[in-house]
Amino acid sequence: MSAAPTPAGPLGPHLHLHLEPEERKRRELGLTRRDFGSRDRFFAAHRTDRADRSRIQPGDLRRFLADVHGEQRAQGADYVELRLSPRRFLLDGMTWQEFTDTAQRVLGPLHDPVVTAVLLVNRNSPEAFIGEVTDRLGSLPRVFVGLDIAGDELAHPDVRPFVPLARAAADAGLGCTVHAGEFGPAEHVWRAVDLLGARRIGHGLSSATSPALLRRMARDAILTEVSLTSNLALGAVAAPGEHPLPALLAAGVPVAFNADVPLHSGRTLPEELALAAALLGTGPAHIHALQSRARAHRFPPRRPPG
Repeated sequence: MSAAPTPAGPLGPHLHLHLEPEERKRRELGLTRRDFGSRDRFFAAHRTDRADRSRIQPGDLRRFLADVHGEQRAQGADYVELRLSPRRFLLDGMTWQEFTDTAQRVLGPLHDPVVTAVLLVNRNSPEAFIGEVTDRLGSLPRVFVGLDIAGDELAHPDVRPFVPLARAAADAGLGCTVHAGEFGPAEHVWRAVDLLGARRIGHGLSSATSPALLRRMARDAILTEVSLTSNLALGAVAAPGEHPLPALLAAGVPVAFNADVPLHSGRTLPEELALAAALLGTGPAHIHALQSRARAHRFPPRRPPG
């Protein structure tokens, strides 16, 4: 599949982007690039209990956040929502206050593009940690605009332990997105929508297997965060022509294109848009229009806590 050119100028919002702090740290240390050729290897490499995990310090986090801003500006994104997982930073010795204050101090003043934060909580999180995060959501600084439930949905399909967290997020004015239907069945997407109140779905590939779910997502304008390259790289989709993107669009489900884990995949946002154009057999202007419409699905700013 050849890559079609993307239009000049701003490319719209980038709503599903991970910080990838360990990969950034490994690159700084001159370590070899890790190969994520399968779902199992990807999730194994992201386990926080690995003895060989590269530790991240507060100074690293400040630098990495600033780096993301520069990268996204260079790529033409005009708004970014960046996924940040507090658990890994706390395990590396940061306090919750250091983590949230760093995010606010670095991201808060940024513009061209604005970069906001989405708090990521992994499906394998201990109950005590989920409870701790639930209690802290109301005091998050303003730069945090959303909550993401992410991780290995096949190993941890039950989202009921996250219902109080999702409710607290809604009460705190945070939007909710859930990684679901990437490797698991459409039922996982139904649960994300019905139990957690998700307004966006990360990947959501299996949604296309359920006409009723597609109708629900179209009716309620539940956006699918599409990441073509990572879906192919991790084996969630066997070939570009098998990606359900055309079915999502035909059903009227809103979509946004995203690089997801660009350091792992080697794909930038402009390249993702070009890949989408090639997959759909359309011009870059059509893809740019779809991406621009996704702006309506940004998580809105919150009032300062307190």
